[in-house]
Amino acid sequence: MPVTPGPVFPETLFFSITIDGTSFPYATSGSLKSGVNKSRSFVCSFVGKEALEICNIGSIVEVSFGRGNLSNLIDDKKFIGIIKDLEPNELGSFIAYDFITSLATSKHLLYKAEDYIGEDLYFAAARACDYEGIDISRLTRGSGIFITKDMNLFGWKTRKEFVDACFDEMKLLINDDRHPANTIKQWRYAIRKGKTMDFFLTDEKNSIIQPSITLSLQNKNIIDEDIISSIDSTRLINSITVVSNSDETNYIQIDDFGSQDKYGVHGSFLQYPSDDKNVLEDIGYKLLNRFSAPTISYSVSITNVDSLDLGDLIKIDMPALPKSTVEPIVEYEIELTDLLAMRCKIGQPPLSVQEYLDILSKPTDR
Repeated sequence: MPVTPGPVFPETLFFSITIDGTSFPYATSGSLKSGVNKSRSFVCSFVGKEALEICNIGSIVEVSFGRGNLSNLIDDKKFIGIIKDLEPNELGSFIAYDFITSLATSKHLLYKAEDYIGEDLYFAAARACDYEGIDISRLTRGSGIFITKDMNLFGWKTRKEFVDACFDEMKLLINDDRHPANTIKQWRYAIRKGKTMDFFLTDEKNSIIQPSITLSLQNKNIIDEDIISSIDSTRLINSITVVSNSDETNYIQIDDFGSQDKYGVHGSFLQYPSDDKNVLEDIGYKLLNRFSAPTISYSVSITNVDSLDLGDLIKIDMPALPKSTVEPIVEYEIELTDLLAMRCKIGQPPLSVQEYLDILSKPTDR
């Protein structure tokens, strides 16, 4: 659906598609999906024999879109990708993926510890992303987390496998007066426009950070029934036994009875390298504090908003929820029709107990 003249309404969506630089006016529908740490994808249905002459596996697709003003087309989410899947029929479709897919299909490289120890994880990942025309010019910040020999980064990996391994380690432990105790902040990556790679660190638990938007009935930007909650209790802990790994008779047991009343008993057992009961107790309380409630994510439909992107913070204040919450956008889908509708998933992926303990035990480099 190319940009065409006609009546202009504030909520009307205009978009254009080109394939290998040639206008593609044969689309009947399209959707753009985006998520952290993975490729964006553009799914397009089309009609006509002429469309088949343009669509080919490996072709480069560009999609620009905006709403309300033909003379000032907003393309902050401009998509550039490669056709990877094709149904070559008169009523056909294709799926194109952005250039993160090139990282996933790259040759395997041998990543050696001696080449990386002491380097900032951020810049090591950035170098791996410098491939097949991906623009890494924005990757200048650094994370302050440095590579050590015990990190699981080395050996034969594709570029994306190495980048993912770096980001698995790029977690920050925060203890200050603006965050809850032992807050974990997680770096993420995505191509959010064109071929430009972004690394970003959300800070949703910061008490002084303001969200990009508040979704509420009063603001008329969401319908209460459109909130879908996903509750993950697989890593919930409300009863913990921590035992010294050198003496099984030296242990502590702690219960969170409030959590048990709500969710039932979820017990966990941990052997920890200390004989000090105070240390065992401290670890037990930290684990209960972090894992005594399930991980909750939300899926919401937002109307008339085209400025939001991955990593932006959203506050949800709705009667269906026990209290307002602020979470980052981790996925979204935009249906390219006459109206702009954006379905977002917000929340945090669940953190494992071992990941949490690893971060607690290495606070100086984080």
